[in-house]
Amino acid sequence: MTRASFGHIGSLGAIAACIAASAHAATYTTFDPAGSIFTAPAYVDGNGVIVGDYSPDNYIGHGFVRASDGTITVFDPKGSQVTEPVGIDGQGRIYGSYVPRNREDERGFVREPDGSITIFDAPHTKMTRALAADPLAGLTGYYDGNHHNPTGYVRTPDGTITTFKVPHSIFTIPNGINSAGTIVGVYVGKGIRIDSFIRTPDGTITKFGPPQHGEADAYAINGSGVVAGSIYKGDQPVHGFLRNPDGTFVIFDPKNSTDTEPAAINASGAIIGTYETSDQVVHGFLRDPDGTIHNIDDPDASSATTPRSINDNGVIAGWFKGADGLSHGFVRK
Repeated sequence: MTRASFGHIGSLGAIAACIAASAHAATYTTFDPAGSIFTAPAYVDGNGVIVGDYSPDNYIGHGFVRASDGTITVFDPKGSQVTEPVGIDGQGRIYGSYVPRNREDERGFVREPDGSITIFDAPHTKMTRALAADPLAGLTGYYDGNHHNPTGYVRTPDGTITTFKVPHSIFTIPNGINSAGTIVGVYVGKGIRIDSFIRTPDGTITKFGPPQHGEADAYAINGSGVVAGSIYKGDQPVHGFLRNPDGTFVIFDPKNSTDTEPAAINASGAIIGTYETSDQVVHGFLRDPDGTIHNIDDPDASSATTPRSINDNGVIAGWFKGADGLSHGFVRK
């Protein structure tokens, strides 16, 4: 939610080896929709198709889909001021949400491969935000619940919407979903404490925090149930974590990081995200399944590289700020 309206058949060992090798021999491709000054890829699928949003003026935002051959198609739901795709499924359906021109609400959308767009809302609201999608499980996010408290929802590919909240929570905000439909996110409980949750498809919710004092933000989960996120305590440095299905934690940071924020995790357990150094420069990182961490700054980045998605082949998509002061999309293979 840091960018709310501009302003997710070889052996695992072989996959891990490929990812580790690619960290040293990667190629970067820069791309932008025509007229963009801020290009923000959000998701890359197994075929290398990328969806995201871009702005020509830092005020209006449009959706785009970039095919594996580099062809870019732009789109918007009717009446959209800011369009934010978050994922694409195996049939080419794009999921996301958009802000209408009056900017008074937000609504979900599904764009079909033929370009037609279906609008949807969570029950009894016109404020429905999409945050993550999975090709098999559908879409998750939050809506404006009673008393304007964010409440979670999941929308399956057939259009069924189920709402949920962490018991006794003030806010429930899903951040990630895997192919089984298991959801992770954050909630605000008593004392305005922020911690994380896991919700299984049967509705069971497990709350968890870091192994020691502090708070936890869960951002992503893979098909094996490994969760990635950040932990923090007061004004101390923010650390990355992975939580294994048995509940054990591994804490990690790139070298010299003062703020580590994982963004996505793939099937093999490779994690990508950002970290900040004391000079306030934002860098990209890739953590291999064996724990090795690589800096993956785009070669043309001047001050920030922000990876947002990694597919099961190790292809990474995100954006960077160039010497021209503009933010450009990149794909790393």
